[in-house]
Amino acid sequence: MLIQQFRYDNYRLHQLGNNSVFTITLQAGLSAIKTPQCYKEDGSSKNPDCPVCSKSLNKLAQPLPMAHCANSRLVCKISGDVMNENNPPMMLPNGYVYGYNVSVGVYDLFKAKIAVVRI
Repeated sequence: MLIQQFRYDNYRLHQLGNNSVFTITLQAGLSAIKTPQCYKEDGSSKNPDCPVCSKSLNKLAQPLPMAHCANSRLVCKISGDVMNENNPPMMLPNGYVYGYNVSVGVYDLFKAKIAVVRI
């Protein structure tokens, strides 16, 4: 009891918390990148490059608040490239939106299949 009281008073005196700096830094980082997509039931919406989407860190980040993103970015689902002025978003006839670079590749592939059918 006396040891616990000493530690508590020492932490308060030096303005330290009970958690380690590593724990606080990890929680801040996970909270900054945590989105609702990380907790959807279907596995297709989870990003393999997102640390919060991994099973081990997903459980650690569950009680933390979600990130608030004021500026969003469009990312191509096929290539993983950011869609911007160099790779503008293009909608294919099926209604899905992909980056221009992928759309051109899909069009060339589609055109090659049509050419094979005509021969």
